[in-house]
Amino acid sequence: MSTAPDKLARVMRGTLEHIRDRFSTEHERYALFTTFNFASQFFEANVLPLLVGDSVDDLKGASETRYAINDELGKLKCVVACDRSTGPEPKGDLRYGVLPVGLPSGRFHPKIMLMAGTLRQTRKPGLWLSVGSGNLSLSGWALNREIVGMTAVGEQHARELIPLIEWLKGEAQRYFEAAEAREEGDIRTVLDKLLMALSAKDQLAPAAASAPTLHLSLPLGEGPHRSLLDSLSHAGPWQSATIVSPYWSSVPALVQKLGVKECCFVPSLLPDGTYRFPHEPDTRPQAVKRRYGKFSADGERYTHAKALMLEDASNRQVLCIGSANFTQAAMLAPEGDALANIEAMLRYDLGKSPNPWAAQIEPLVDPSLVAPDPDQEDEHAPPLPPFEAVVLCNWKAHAFSGQLTMTSKEPIRDIVLHVDGLSHRLALTPIHQKQVLPALPFRGSQPVRTFSVSYLSARGTRETFRGLVTQVNAEPDQLGYQPRPRLTKVLELLRGLDPDAPGGKTRRRAAGTGEGEGDGEEESAEPTYDFFALFQGTWKLLEYHRKRSAAGDPPDPYDALAPYGARNLFRAITLQPAITPEEKIGRYIQLAEMRDVLRRLNTIELPPPEEFEGEIENSIEDMRDDIASMLRKSPSFTAMFGRYTDDRAERFLEWFHAQIRAEVVTECDTNTISRTQARHAD
Repeated sequence: MSTAPDKLARVMRGTLEHIRDRFSTEHERYALFTTFNFASQFFEANVLPLLVGDSVDDLKGASETRYAINDELGKLKCVVACDRSTGPEPKGDLRYGVLPVGLPSGRFHPKIMLMAGTLRQTRKPGLWLSVGSGNLSLSGWALNREIVGMTAVGEQHARELIPLIEWLKGEAQRYFEAAEAREEGDIRTVLDKLLMALSAKDQLAPAAASAPTLHLSLPLGEGPHRSLLDSLSHAGPWQSATIVSPYWSSVPALVQKLGVKECCFVPSLLPDGTYRFPHEPDTRPQAVKRRYGKFSADGERYTHAKALMLEDASNRQVLCIGSANFTQAAMLAPEGDALANIEAMLRYDLGKSPNPWAAQIEPLVDPSLVAPDPDQEDEHAPPLPPFEAVVLCNWKAHAFSGQLTMTSKEPIRDIVLHVDGLSHRLALTPIHQKQVLPALPFRGSQPVRTFSVSYLSARGTRETFRGLVTQVNAEPDQLGYQPRPRLTKVLELLRGLDPDAPGGKTRRRAAGTGEGEGDGEEESAEPTYDFFALFQGTWKLLEYHRKRSAAGDPPDPYDALAPYGARNLFRAITLQPAITPEEKIGRYIQLAEMRDVLRRLNTIELPPPEEFEGEIENSIEDMRDDIASMLRKSPSFTAMFGRYTDDRAERFLEWFHAQIRAEVVTECDTNTISRTQARHAD
């Protein structure tokens, strides 16, 4: 965004910052962005840092800042929904989710930002919404002329938004449920939280006469559907209209539906000095009076904004802004095989107040008009793929999985999936019949972010669809959110933790010590089985969470990115090798301590998630046979406990566990008393 003109940068940046600053950063927040085109590199370098409160220049490629932003994104969970047909860029290693979606006969085209959380001013839950014309890209946020509006979310907005969020949640559920997956970015969780907030009347803003209304085009399910144009033009009749749009189709039919007598069209200026507008003469006996307009300021800038301004005979005006071009696909209800998009617009009832946009438009005399490509509904949009393809990379199963569903009757053939150097030939199935892909092996240590499906079209040409691979059941260090945790570093961090220190100070200390560097492919460190350090570290972990919980500011000990959390410690333990007998016994004791940590966290009202408890129990169970075999052969065990039994082995390990913990707790208590005395002496 630094390369953008300041004026345009302020429009988009100011909207984001205004909404961001409505919410308390001390509480969890949930954000949804929707876009047609998605440029992930721009989003991660410019939008996400602003979203979490940093400046655009903070990243600079520094891993420390990246890890800090990922830490903030633990409290501000974000999802981007985009149109899969546009070939969206694969995401990087920042902590958010991407949900590519599509329609069989249309485009996913809304540009909204929805945020829910605790409002800074009232300390009560609430939601804010922005609706605009700009994609999540450099052109949409910095180069083009765009338009955006924002509002606190009230009941009318919630009624419009709920069907859209429910549809997105349903798409995500279809994609991920078969793999029993925990998808990257917690996409379904974020959508659930937004639905809960939209459905809670006490979280919605009271009705305000000055607030815009929200209008969505949702051509989903069986009809009848009300057209977006009907929703925007209600409360007529209207005398005149001014229409700003970069793309046009079916103009005479759309103008006729408006019922106006005069219409001003504001097309977009192309680099060659021509204006994109269709040659569609109005042949009706009482044709609408036409004229053309252009923007007086920055007239050479490309206009990607979409606006509809209506005025009646008494000079009452409405202004509608958002994502919808003046095209059949955007403005009309689905009919036959015609395309029908998902769109979003805000409608402002200006009454007889001045229209803020009208003064910016001046007459355009004798424009050089160029008819647009009839197949082009938005910027360089590729043809709709004749199928829906979903590919998941399951890190726990070490396999790729997915599905392919035909969405068109087009007779394609020779369908081949390509992912991570692997290829698999797919069958041509009946329309709407899901074809489950067989598991393909994944042996990498870095995320595979893209796949492709090649096929022969009905015209006999070889076509390629490129899609995004969703990572599931992956650990944060595997996705690049944080360095791979090494047990020595994690224990060093925990042992140096002051449970009485404020949360901000402990976060800064964690960022400063660095649990490790690298990109996830560094060699494993030597394993450590320093049980004294382990028990001292877990004692500090528990004290830290106990005191923060008692102070009413409990951090989440189960957040995978929390440096002082139980998940981070468990991950560091399980990354160590456990090959030799000594290593296996050490791993078993470490896992037993992790199980005990969860029990003690539960006593301070921080209950662990069931799946995390199960993961630890399964890890312990996986080692029981090895431990039993080693203890059976141990003369020391036989001398102390007699003949081996499972019960005696369990008692031995519990006794060993208790002896070390007793020593650690005694020393920690002594050190705590010494520090307290020193503070009083000061």
